[in-house]
Amino acid sequence: MKPRICWTRAWPLMPLALLAACGGAPTENMAEDPANAAVAPGPMLGGVDLSTPLQIRPTEGRDWALDLAPGRIQFQQEGAKQMPFYPVSPRLAQGVATYPTQTPDGIPVTITLRPGPCAEGAPLGAEVRIGATTLKGCAHPMTVEQVHREMYNEALAVPYDSGNNSSAD
Repeated sequence: MKPRICWTRAWPLMPLALLAACGGAPTENMAEDPANAAVAPGPMLGGVDLSTPLQIRPTEGRDWALDLAPGRIQFQQEGAKQMPFYPVSPRLAQGVATYPTQTPDGIPVTITLRPGPCAEGAPLGAEVRIGATTLKGCAHPMTVEQVHREMYNEALAVPYDSGNNSSAD
């Protein structure tokens, strides 16, 4: 005679069985486990990891801002729409990091970061050249909370297009 399975009793245990099936055997030495390996820092300049997000703000006034992160360079001038620059990796030479990029319209942009104290305790000085315009500022590392807040604010800034509602037919 076959044993009968009572599904009403077995059902609550199903998620635990599935979780047990997904996990592998733990590594004996936790330090050797690739999942626990520390993330290697990116290129460094003046003690700042350039693979982490940076905020560049003017040394005087607050009429422009630039967010610099891997895969994203976003420029904002007061009273104007945000403008993305083509994302590039920094070039390190002679103790300076440069980001040679351009606007979507093809205007050349060079972002230069130099180590050393700047206004408000920033660890890097910055110069942003957009065409013939030169802006001076300071670069501050962004915290995870600031990055999340920026992403949240960007998501809120996208207007809802009622004509693009895929659920309405």
